[in-house]
Amino acid sequence: MRIRTKLLCILLVLTLPPLLVVSYYALREGKLLGRELAERTSNSFRHSSEQELALMVDLIGEDLNDNRQKLELALTLLSREAALSLGETPPPKARVFYDRDFTAAGGLPAGTTPLATAFDRGITATGDAMSFSLSPKAPARAHADEAARLSRLLPTFQSLERTLGDNMMWAYVALPSGLMCSYPGHGQLPEGYDPLERPWYKAATARQGEAWSILVDASSGRLVATVSRPIRDATGGLLGVAALDAPLETMLPESDLSHRWGEGVRALIVHAPDGKHLVVLASRDFMPASHGWDTPLNPVPLASADTQAQAGLARDIDARKSALVPLRVGDTDYFAVLKPFPDTPAGLLVLVPKAAVLHQADSAESAILARTKRMLAVVVVVAVVALLAAALLAYFGAKAVTKPVTALCRATSRLAQGDLQARAPVSGRDELAELAASFNNMAPKLAERLRLKQDMQLAMEVQQNLLPAAPPAVPGLDIAGGTIFCDETGGDYFDYLQFNRSGASGIDLAVGDATGHGIAAALFMATGRALLRGGQGNDPSPSALLTLVNRLLCRDTADSGRFITLFFLRLENGGIGPDGQLLWSRAGHDPALIYDPRNDAFEELMGSGLPLGILPDYAYEEQSHPGLVPGQMLALGTDGIWEARNPAGEMYGKDRFREMLRTHAAATAAEILAAIHKDVADFQAGSPRDDDITLVVIKAV
Repeated sequence: MRIRTKLLCILLVLTLPPLLVVSYYALREGKLLGRELAERTSNSFRHSSEQELALMVDLIGEDLNDNRQKLELALTLLSREAALSLGETPPPKARVFYDRDFTAAGGLPAGTTPLATAFDRGITATGDAMSFSLSPKAPARAHADEAARLSRLLPTFQSLERTLGDNMMWAYVALPSGLMCSYPGHGQLPEGYDPLERPWYKAATARQGEAWSILVDASSGRLVATVSRPIRDATGGLLGVAALDAPLETMLPESDLSHRWGEGVRALIVHAPDGKHLVVLASRDFMPASHGWDTPLNPVPLASADTQAQAGLARDIDARKSALVPLRVGDTDYFAVLKPFPDTPAGLLVLVPKAAVLHQADSAESAILARTKRMLAVVVVVAVVALLAAALLAYFGAKAVTKPVTALCRATSRLAQGDLQARAPVSGRDELAELAASFNNMAPKLAERLRLKQDMQLAMEVQQNLLPAAPPAVPGLDIAGGTIFCDETGGDYFDYLQFNRSGASGIDLAVGDATGHGIAAALFMATGRALLRGGQGNDPSPSALLTLVNRLLCRDTADSGRFITLFFLRLENGGIGPDGQLLWSRAGHDPALIYDPRNDAFEELMGSGLPLGILPDYAYEEQSHPGLVPGQMLALGTDGIWEARNPAGEMYGKDRFREMLRTHAAATAAEILAAIHKDVADFQAGSPRDDDITLVVIKAV
């Protein structure tokens, strides 16, 4: 079979199945995406609508509570002014109108004008005067002084009318004698009206503070929310009762919600006397059509069989916590939004039909699903066209690609067999031509990398050969040393140098660290090693040797900024006391460390000295120390040990290094060396090594 045919088959196999899979996946995921998007959009609209509803009810509840507090504050002012007026001498010429002074047709007494308000009281009233009425049980002539005293309240009533506006329908004061004054002045009280028998009067006399009642107004027949409180003298005696009527529609403003959510909105004032079931204290549809002004309005249970939701709302009322829950009332599903009153165990409950809240969400979901169906139809057409195009492209593409691909394959085979001179023909300006050009550029670079790799391997072998293969055998001493480079080559160095001067045999130990790492540092350290070994010809002292090496090294490092830190230690007479001793010179290197396990003490071999290669005329000092005694150990390393870092960026540190020496004091020098290398590797936990590590351990046995 020709390669063109094979390539065609391969391209068809590679393109058609993925296109089929992708097309199927696009159709399936598009359908799922449409459903998910529709659902999420619906949920988003629902959530937004619920939040908007909760916010509106919260604001209305706050407004309702503010109105309630205003009414209670106004009532407190009225009761105080009434108590003051009743305690004063009656004015000589009081202007007093009784309800009989107002005609049955709703006319006004002479000298008064109608009161203009933003709402309809159902009867004509005047703001220029109060109207007085008597209980059917009260004698007509026994109240002139009381009426005169109460006439002083007209400015107070007028001030309350201006302040409360639509929130006040009537304000009145009733005395135990049966006399009652009302404002605005009006007539049309029904026959048999007795203020002393009204629920607001009885509720106020039974308590000290405000009492709220939902009643049918005797004059207009409208539902009102009445707040009343007793009027008492300085000794606590009852002087009368003051009360304010507020139209129930101002307390339960369903119209504000109906504009947004439709006519099915209901606003209720509820409480939960048993902590489980809600009882309606007030609502706009609270009064049956046949209900009269003298028939008591009793609270009724909320018409819902959902006891669990009612119990939850009851708990929220007790906790003074707002809530929004689904609730079925009668045959309608609602969202019930609760706004508890802050200082009484009751709250505003607004019922909004679920259908009104979810209408926008349902519409958005339907629109998205319809758009998704149209999109899927387009995807099907595009998928069919793509399959046909892929088949044609595979056929013609196989024909065009065969020739340059074959040539490139031949060149690749030659390169794989080691022919670094292999080249691919470059024709055209397409990706295959770019690939052939890249291949031709790659071959020389690969040869160069191979040569560099071989050079680095050779450099590593050379540097490894420059390091001691094994420690020297010194009687009474156990010696071990080693270097771990962070690259193939590095700048760390250690060496054992034997000397024989004036019959005193011993070993010289050198540990150094050149700036940087890699091939440059390795070459620089090799220069230093050569100078050290070459300077031993006359058996100089450690300080004289470092002074000589420094002077020679400075000739090569002038203005280069490179230098070598070095610790040169001489084990005089074997380095074992009492005959042997330690002689050393420091060239900017970290001090050697002696550990004596007998007293668990560490001692550093200090001394001054600049790194090699900085000042050519610098003279190095020489220090001495008594020889080691059995059990003592000496450790000399480079900063790659204690400056090693873990993944958290913390350094290994000299404290941990000392603890390792202490812990392994009984081990051999080689075991101590291996333990420290392993501990550093464990500490780094795979972090890149930034510096070479060199350590030499000498233990007196």
